[in-house]
Amino acid sequence: MKNIILIIAVIAVFVGILSGVLIVGLISLQRRRQVVDSLVRSDNIIGCFATVEIPLTHNSPGKVRVNLKGSLVDFVAFTDETQQLHQGERVVVVGMKGNKVWVVSV
Repeated sequence: MKNIILIIAVIAVFVGILSGVLIVGLISLQRRRQVVDSLVRSDNIIGCFATVEIPLTHNSPGKVRVNLKGSLVDFVAFTDETQQLHQGERVVVVGMKGNKVWVVSV
């Protein structure tokens, strides 16, 4: 009776350790395939919707906030439109040069 309990306990520990190693290995393989890239490229932002944080006109720049890759990112914004873009207004990013974006109203 004692031997059976001891054998079952050893098998249970062995299966537990083997399962843990297998799960850690699978998680490690998945994380190797995952690409982490926080660099903002123009092709990632052009076409995105943004919210005006600081009003802007064609004569004075402002600031917009874009939800990009799950993070809120602020950019200095310019527009060629004659009307003023007010705080809280939704705009679309149509161009990017450096860390500055060009936007138009929706």
